Amino acid sequence: AALLGNAPGVPEWKYDLPNTVEEEKGQTIQFTGGDGTTTLTGRLYHPAGRKQQTPVIVLAHGLGLSQDCSLEIFVNAFNDAGFATFTFDYTTFGASEGFPRHVINPSGQIADLHAAIDVIEKTDSLQVDTSKIGLWGTSYGGGHVLVAAASQNPSIRAVVSQVPALGSGAESVLATLMRTPHMTTVALAKTLLASMKWALLGIVGKTWYVPLHGLLGSAAMMQNEGDNEGYAALLPPGGGKYGHRNAASVGSVFRVLVHRPINSVASVVAPSLLIAAEHDTLCPVEQVVKAAEIIEGAELLILPGLGHFDVYSGDALKEILSSTINFFQKHLK
Repeated sequence: AALLGNAPGVPEWKYDLPNTVEEEKGQTIQFTGGDGTTTLTGRLYHPAGRKQQTPVIVLAHGLGLSQDCSLEIFVNAFNDAGFATFTFDYTTFGASEGFPRHVINPSGQIADLHAAIDVIEKTDSLQVDTSKIGLWGTSYGGGHVLVAAASQNPSIRAVVSQVPALGSGAESVLATLMRTPHMTTVALAKTLLASMKWALLGIVGKTWYVPLHGLLGSAAMMQNEGDNEGYAALLPPGGGKYGHRNAASVGSVFRVLVHRPINSVASVVAPSLLIAAEHDTLCPVEQVVKAAEIIEGAELLILPGLGHFDVYSGDALKEILSSTINFFQKHLK
């Protein structure tokens, strides 16, 4: 009992969904998530000066992130290029419903992405071209958009998968163990303690959380060199209006360990652009190259000398935005 009392992590927290209000830019859209019951919240942004229905790009964010976590630069760039954009929060994250909070369920998030596509296709009042939908995903969302595209929905006309997580979490842990065996063993021991506490609390209907990001040797889900700082840089100050916390339920860890999107990519038929960072330790370039070889006609952009979180700023971001917009203009216009 004393040992579990020192288990790393945090307990559940009280959370009241914020009032959904119209903001200066964008239109709030609430819809039913992939589980058929949970209300999700998204935002639709139209390009300025549009005179007709425009193609729309659905954005899927990364592990544990909500739509107010540094997506604005992509939304603005796509809008400026003449596309409508739709962002949304997965179940238990951001402005979407679901409790306990911050439960990462990969298959559930992919179902939420399908639900977002569905609401766009079936809601005429949104004034977008529902026959021309593009998918854009980054990191964990990069895997999600490829799995969603594997459904071969004819409305999905183009897919951009940026530094995607394609292998399983277990493969990532093994790679980290090979690079830093001592500190990773320490981290696994801490995660085991947290898992034991999570299992014990589950008996009384409670859950337990480990950090999403942290330093090497912690119980964090992401702890490679640069992960802690890179992830934190994507977050709004003070957690933003939705109160983002550096926490994911321990149950999330087990789901992430076995989820392997690359198993689905052979069924992708939509034109696809895959973007990889050469020195990415979270989402290795080798997996992205393999996926690009599997997907017929896929284009591949490898950014030399960069890590996972380098793609969100500087010259790398400029190159990515240019390549991504050119790709969408080619296949959605």
